[in-house]
Amino acid sequence: MPHRIHTAKAYPIKSPNGSSIILYGHENGVKIVWRGGRQFKAQQAGSAAPQKTNGAENAVISIDSDDEGPAGKTFEDKPEFEDEEEELDPLRPYSSTLQTLDLHFGTDVLHLALLPSSVLKADGSSWRDLDPLKRKIVFTAACADNSLRLVTLPLIPPSPASKERPELRGAFTSAHAGNGKWGEMVVLLNGHQKPSDGVAMTADFGASSRDLVKQESKSPTRAESSIIVASHSHEVTGLLLLFRIPIKSPYPHIEPFQTIYLPSSAKSISFNPSLSTPRSSHLLVAEATGVCRIYDYNLLVKTSEEDSLAAEQGTWLLSLYTGFQNDKNESQTGAHSGFGRKPIVDAQWVSAGSAIIVLLNDGEWAIWDIEGVGPSASQGLLGRQGVKGGSKSEYSLTGYIDSAAKARSTGPPQTTSSKFAPMTPSTRKSTEPFSGRVSGPVRGKLSVVEVPSTSPSSPSQESVVFWLGETFTLIPSLAKYWAANSGKPAGGSGNLFGSTPGARMIKLEGIDLQGERCSDVEQIVKTQSSTGLPSDVLILGEHRFTILSRGKQVREPQSQPAGRLALTEKAANGMELDVVGIDQALARMENRNSKRKGV
Repeated sequence: MPHRIHTAKAYPIKSPNGSSIILYGHENGVKIVWRGGRQFKAQQAGSAAPQKTNGAENAVISIDSDDEGPAGKTFEDKPEFEDEEEELDPLRPYSSTLQTLDLHFGTDVLHLALLPSSVLKADGSSWRDLDPLKRKIVFTAACADNSLRLVTLPLIPPSPASKERPELRGAFTSAHAGNGKWGEMVVLLNGHQKPSDGVAMTADFGASSRDLVKQESKSPTRAESSIIVASHSHEVTGLLLLFRIPIKSPYPHIEPFQTIYLPSSAKSISFNPSLSTPRSSHLLVAEATGVCRIYDYNLLVKTSEEDSLAAEQGTWLLSLYTGFQNDKNESQTGAHSGFGRKPIVDAQWVSAGSAIIVLLNDGEWAIWDIEGVGPSASQGLLGRQGVKGGSKSEYSLTGYIDSAAKARSTGPPQTTSSKFAPMTPSTRKSTEPFSGRVSGPVRGKLSVVEVPSTSPSSPSQESVVFWLGETFTLIPSLAKYWAANSGKPAGGSGNLFGSTPGARMIKLEGIDLQGERCSDVEQIVKTQSSTGLPSDVLILGEHRFTILSRGKQVREPQSQPAGRLALTEKAANGMELDVVGIDQALARMENRNSKRKGV
């Protein structure tokens, strides 16, 4: 891609024509890509007839513009699609790009946040006020100019005719985000003095009964449905801001309604995906110092009745602590062992918001079972009357994303003659990003996505992707893996291989970003069930991305271990995909066979 990419997100729901949607945050704004689905009709794709825009210049910013009549509509586009999706070419068995759209912000978009998939896919009368959100793409962009931008635009891709309008060719700045040329609306969220380090979103459909009891006077916006945006930065020791944006009548500029100063800067934040009222307002705050805290913005702190100007503040519910660092090599020589708790790389909600999975910078990962939803769990952490161990929260499941990292932590000390390794092509891949002492923060992330079951009677599964340094690992089904390893002792449940299908970890290999470092990982839910990977894994570079799709195993005797997947899709020049992994593997097999016959 021509721009430097910072982050990527896969939208939880598809467009009306069946396309999957990917959002990229780059150095000038956001790029939206519609992938697959029903194609545009031929006569419309070749038409360049101009279409009028109604009230684009004086449009009132409103998320729910569909219910406000002609004055609230900024752009009308009626694309037409074919009746059926195109058949995939067996030689190129992946979806092609249908349409792209660039939203120009004039600044870097460092982070993106989407509403939880459970919110967008929810049904029921209690969520009727949020129905307009299901027909739009709603996201929050954290920008380098210290601002946050809440953006909404139509879920359906723009037609080719709309992108060829004469007014866009005459004045290219008229297509910038916020002008309404694409039916988009932008709400600015101000409050940070430094760029945001992470952002999260959820939906709030009204004030709860306990809020009404604690407050004598209710704010006009608390009773109506709204979007809650949380953002954290490195300001002071750590700053957390929460914004409330009404759905029916948002304002052009929004100020935070809660400001929280953290004891240390956060590493990542995420809202609980549960639809239940008590848990939907829970925010998971993972601090790099080795602690995860749960914050409830709806459970307000009791303030004095005299101080009517006191700032609104939520409640901290629970703190979960990781274990301590332990360098066995130094402890054997009498030197000081690892100091402090194991730093956290990322933490996310799993099991429908009932548990938390955490990734540590030494390659260890673990699950905290908050409500006792794990296999053979009598009660969760919240049901205990005390904390076992006193200084460490008990893990329900733990393991390592790489067998080498596990061997270093549990095996005998290993001595090396030098702390430096030559970075040649042959040694680069063998060097572990988290081997030995970690001198600084390690780049990484957790990606959790819900994969629909192929059988109506079977529940959906959660697929988890771990990224740490240059290591990528996948758990196809977290529930099956948890059930298969729940009875094993601590530290012994992270094996890469297992007998139950879906109950093993798979190390992803063959990923080549052409020398670029990884920027982000994301999962795209597949439209059709197939063997191999449960989801398409998007691995983002600085100017390119790689997509692992089918994940068919390539069996190579004495070279390709079982349980490791070959690369089947790769993005060339940012958009056009190319199959390379299987061809390379077959070429290597043919060379070996020819050598053996020659012998």
